[in-house]
Amino acid sequence: RRVHGIEAPAREGSAFVFGFVLEGARWDLQGGNLEESKPKEMFSMMPVVHCRAVPIPPEGKEDTRSYMCPVYITEDRGRTYVFTAQLKTKVNPRKWILAGVSIILDVESVAEETKKR
Repeated sequence: RRVHGIEAPAREGSAFVFGFVLEGARWDLQGGNLEESKPKEMFSMMPVVHCRAVPIPPEGKEDTRSYMCPVYITEDRGRTYVFTAQLKTKVNPRKWILAGVSIILDVESVAEETKKR
């Protein structure tokens, strides 16, 4: 979804969020899943995301079609961890773990580039 495509408020207990930036992968709008980054593109903007809290599956019961993506405030990662986002994927989630894919909330250069578009 795009920001201008939101016509109603999110359901109770959830929110529409814009501004997530993927590092190490990109989001395929048509397929609705993670894809390889384009050449020389370290970051890519996520579309509007419908966020809601759901229980994390127990160890060994993870959905093999979802990548448990760490979300950080800054590119420094470390102590800036916020939560884990479940992102759909067509490939084994281990691919994204090995690639170090994460969502960053504060990437100034990408945000500035988006404003120019």
